[in-house]
Amino acid sequence: MKLTFIGIGAQKCASSWLYDILADHPEAALSEKKELDFFSYHYEQGYQWYERQFPDKAGVKAVGEISPSYFNEASVPERARLYSPDLRILLSLRDPVERALSQHRHLIRIGMVTGPDYRFETALADNPSYIDQGRYATHLSRWLACFPENHVLVVLMEDIRKNPEATARRVYEFLGIDPGHRSAALYEKSNPSYVVRSRGADAAIQRLRKSVGLLGLGGVWRALGDSGLRHLYRRMNRKPSEAVVPPVPAETTHKLRQLFREEITSLEQRLGRNLESWRQP
Repeated sequence: MKLTFIGIGAQKCASSWLYDILADHPEAALSEKKELDFFSYHYEQGYQWYERQFPDKAGVKAVGEISPSYFNEASVPERARLYSPDLRILLSLRDPVERALSQHRHLIRIGMVTGPDYRFETALADNPSYIDQGRYATHLSRWLACFPENHVLVVLMEDIRKNPEATARRVYEFLGIDPGHRSAALYEKSNPSYVVRSRGADAAIQRLRKSVGLLGLGGVWRALGDSGLRHLYRRMNRKPSEAVVPPVPAETTHKLRQLFREEITSLEQRLGRNLESWRQP
């Protein structure tokens, strides 16, 4: 199926929430896997492979996927334009310092940052993407060089937190689908951060889940989750990431806010919105 939209991130900026509120919309068709990363990491697979990832669903008006890897990859906007200059682009953003902290917790969760030193400052010095992905105005300018402004919708996490229903309606209207749909995911917290106590046990559970899916027994897996076993496992093998990440010194966050100041000002001018809370939260 030919795509009509893509979600481009940014990473750790509620892209999972966007996926969830679209996945249960009767007029939208999304890939079963949220992040296909086609235009960033799998471009060599070709358009036919890409379009096979989407279900043939009756009554569909919007077809798309959401891959946060797209936003800051320089080659992606032109690749997306070559695929279709009519694509609608969904972009979600948040306070860039909060975003960097969330990225740090996420990398701990998936095992990319390992102990015993979980300090944010240590990872910040080791991983330049913590800062690069927060250069919103710079990355957005590349997208607007390839797509008209009325084809790009920027959603802020503050809007989602304050009024998820109104934000979802904006998204639906932008994509040309029924704005009256009320998603079951409106008030759900998508993709929360955590740390696993046993990575081996977590890997085994993920392998089991994948195997069950390949056998066509997804309903059995969901039934087990509804029975409470999933919640029991999570209590036993997960703990909040805040339990292992030491508090971030005020000096560190102040330096980051100074670093992002010009980017924030440029984004304010582009969006016509006051983002002073990102400078002085």
